[in-house]
Amino acid sequence: MKALFIATSVFATSCPSTGVLAFTSTYKIAKHAPFHSSSLPRSMSVMDDDILAAAPTVNQEYQSSSFDSFKYSQWYPVIWSKDVPINQPIRVTLFDVHYVLAKTIQNVGGSENGKGASDENIFYAMVDRCPHKKVALSEGRITDCGSDNKKYIQCSYHGWSFDGESGQCVEIPQTVIAKNKNKQSNPSTESSNQVITRPSKSRREDAIPVAVQAVQGMVWIQPSYTPLEALVAMEKGTLLPPPRIPEIDMEGYKMTLAIRDFPIDWTILIENIMDPDHGLFAHSSSNAGKGFDLYGSDGVDNPVHVKEEFTAGGGWKITSSVNAVQKLLKYNENIRSVINKKDELCDKGDAESKRIATSTFVAPSLIYQGRRDNFTAPSPFLTGFWICPTGTGKSRFMSAVISKAPFSVPRWIIHLYLNTFLDQDTYLLLGQHKAVLTKEAEGYLEMNEDGNDKRPNNVRKSTYVYRSPTESLPVKLGQYFDATLARAPNRKRGVLNWYNRFAMQGPWSPREVVLDRYEQHTKICPDSMDVVKRCDKIMKKSKLVGLALLFLKIIYKSREAASQGATMKNPFISGSSALGVLGQSFSFICNLANRMNSILLGNKIFYSVLAIAFASFSIASRIKREFFFVFDEEKHRKAVKSIANNWADL
Repeated sequence: MKALFIATSVFATSCPSTGVLAFTSTYKIAKHAPFHSSSLPRSMSVMDDDILAAAPTVNQEYQSSSFDSFKYSQWYPVIWSKDVPINQPIRVTLFDVHYVLAKTIQNVGGSENGKGASDENIFYAMVDRCPHKKVALSEGRITDCGSDNKKYIQCSYHGWSFDGESGQCVEIPQTVIAKNKNKQSNPSTESSNQVITRPSKSRREDAIPVAVQAVQGMVWIQPSYTPLEALVAMEKGTLLPPPRIPEIDMEGYKMTLAIRDFPIDWTILIENIMDPDHGLFAHSSSNAGKGFDLYGSDGVDNPVHVKEEFTAGGGWKITSSVNAVQKLLKYNENIRSVINKKDELCDKGDAESKRIATSTFVAPSLIYQGRRDNFTAPSPFLTGFWICPTGTGKSRFMSAVISKAPFSVPRWIIHLYLNTFLDQDTYLLLGQHKAVLTKEAEGYLEMNEDGNDKRPNNVRKSTYVYRSPTESLPVKLGQYFDATLARAPNRKRGVLNWYNRFAMQGPWSPREVVLDRYEQHTKICPDSMDVVKRCDKIMKKSKLVGLALLFLKIIYKSREAASQGATMKNPFISGSSALGVLGQSFSFICNLANRMNSILLGNKIFYSVLAIAFASFSIASRIKREFFFVFDEEKHRKAVKSIANNWADL
């Protein structure tokens, strides 16, 4: 059992018997009487005392030393396993480094004739760079041949092939002829059965493999270890395994998966997810936004409790818990509907559910939130978030709805709602994104000037203004980032490069770029891309059916009008054989129109079929549109008007 100890940020004690330094305290929220509409502040100077009374009582000095043991050499989520195509290499990115990822199927178990065997997904990952001319291996292919029931990753530039597990270059086509000739000249040097031996040390022609595994449907990469090194390190306890959400391993739970890339720094995205206070405002037009209130604090009867855990292997985990009752929504409802009935506000609180709302962050990438009967009880419904730090100023957001529902909702239906939900505050995060990265870059520049790169870069401490009683966890999260980010792979260089490129530019990129669902989601989600293709087919077929019906209707009406006067003459009747063929075709269309008249064109069925075709086209067009840019400024302005429904204007 790995040793762990509980930590917070107020004071520390040393256990004489063990000599282990243990940080032991809980964030406490100061209580104060709720204010009323008649006493609402009109200026910041008036409300300073009230706000500070409700703010989390955390130590003003950052406890950076408590994060000295944390290591960024961890497993990182990169993509859902089901989104990786079989036998087709793809590119994933982690800390601004590209990796080639491949999934193959290996037949395991069973007898020699294949009975009782099962298929198992095997993943390989390497730095996405062929050692020959440095081109991307993700542009290559997976070969049909290999050794030990494995396949190779082949570069499409010159055909070099690599063992995905070891990175060993197993074939260079341009050298095969000479090697075979040497074997014929010296048969004693030929190895039996063409067994490929692995060199004890990597060679210049070998690729760089990295550890990869699939856990709970997610593909994780450990860029600091080879596959073999990672196994050894996990056995020794020096490397933690990928973190798990306990409920996913329990019987009866189902998951609905989502994925999206954002032009927002991964640290900002994590802070956003762990900030329940923004839900009632940034997501006011969504019913789900009201659920955020259950995870917040009122600073009176429902304080937030924060617990930390440091583990052997350089891990850090933090969990917040609070009574899962409405706070701001309940208070707002009473102010709007019941004037000066303070007792009713308290009475309603006593009748509410006694469950607690918990939020857990397992650094550096996993978050899960849910409501529970107690701190250790499983949650019947929770949401998981896997944040991939693709690079400075970028992130990959992966989430899952985890529940005991009797059935799973189709993934693409969840995406229709989720993309709108994510659009509601993504554009807002650009301001925070730019301010934090700029401040971080300036801190690194000062470190370079002072020659002291060991001190914490207190970006969030000097940038943010914490006042909400809910912000006990965000405060500690800010301390964690400020104390450790300088140690993250490629972070300093990435932030300084970002600063040189973007800091002096305008604060906002166009909404069409920041909220481009097609580039950020549809292209990397096979289910959504499949829906878009299906919608295209439905739209084309619906249009074809509608036009064909209208054309036949016109032909029939023309023939009917002609029959009422003179007999309709075929314009293509002549001695020419070519015109004769056209004449026969014209006659066929007229006869078809007459026959269709008896079936479709002459009664209500025609209009019903036409209406179905039109409706099919409209629905497919509307669904398809949801997988492209939708949330323009007009929709944003309309959405923010809903804020008054959650927090009344007084």
